[in-house]
Amino acid sequence: MKVLPMPLAGDLDKLVNAIMSKAEEEAKSVIARAKEKAEDIIKKAVEEAKREAEKKASEIVRKKRSEVLDKKKSEVATIRVEAFRKVLHHKEELIKRVFEEAKKKLQEVVKTKEYEQRLIEMLKEAVRVLGGGVIEIKLNERDMNLGLNLTVIAGELSRELGKPVELRLASEPGNFMGGLVAKSLEARIEVDYTIEGIVERKWERLRSEIAKLLFSET
Repeated sequence: MKVLPMPLAGDLDKLVNAIMSKAEEEAKSVIARAKEKAEDIIKKAVEEAKREAEKKASEIVRKKRSEVLDKKKSEVATIRVEAFRKVLHHKEELIKRVFEEAKKKLQEVVKTKEYEQRLIEMLKEAVRVLGGGVIEIKLNERDMNLGLNLTVIAGELSRELGKPVELRLASEPGNFMGGLVAKSLEARIEVDYTIEGIVERKWERLRSEIAKLLFSET
């Protein structure tokens, strides 16, 4: 075995110690840098995880908030529609009540002398609409006994329209409160001037207005 001289061994020992010391320092530096880098990585990872968690939490909160708001909006809309329907129903009930009251008042009106003159005006209007000619007039049983002079009325209308007008009273009375039904026997056209018909048409217009209100709100 080859033995090195002592001085060399001593120098080698110093060299080894120097190298080891430097290596240790370098190792500590590497470890420190690695630790620092690791801590930085961990810190960034934690911050990223935190941001991601906050983002997810925010999304959950936003979603839940949105769901709650949507639910509330839906509930408010439902309540509003229901309230509107109740108001609409109440309005219809009021209109029906007015409709019934109007019919009761009309039942009293047809018993007055003023009604007779109005009946004659309705008859003339019906003949104008039909354009003259031979017209059959249907009255209710009470009005048939009023003794309307259809010949005189026809003469007035003939002069007004500039063409012949003949009014014939229907043999059977009509089943209505008042007013009349006029039918052109030549054109086979009929017009309804009964009180029920007039009131019903007004009632339909009222219902039409209610329908417009309904569609405009929903």
